[in-house]
Amino acid sequence: MEIETYTLLSKRTLSNLSTKLEDNLHMTLGLVTEASEIADVYKKKLAYGKEVDEINVKEEIGDLMFYIVNMCTINGWDLRDILETNVNKLLIRYPLTFSNENAINRNLTAERNELKK
Repeated sequence: MEIETYTLLSKRTLSNLSTKLEDNLHMTLGLVTEASEIADVYKKKLAYGKEVDEINVKEEIGDLMFYIVNMCTINGWDLRDILETNVNKLLIRYPLTFSNENAINRNLTAERNELKK
């Protein structure tokens, strides 16, 4: 599915609260809630040996996408631009591949300049 199609279809179930701040808080709390549900699946595997329910994990990732896409909608952000900027930032941080050295010694100025584009 294309991002534009997903955005349009998920927007139809987005509730509009009183203010943009409240809408952003709604999306933020939704992101935290869904991420916590994924974390709980893996916590239960680690702590109790429970099998990972991959269908549930994929469902929660879909729910995360709902909140991400709608936060972008609320703020007039293009998700494709955010994805491109993220990749460019990671290219600055890790020019060849991931390394612990580059993770620790980041060029925060160059990363921030990329984010401002």
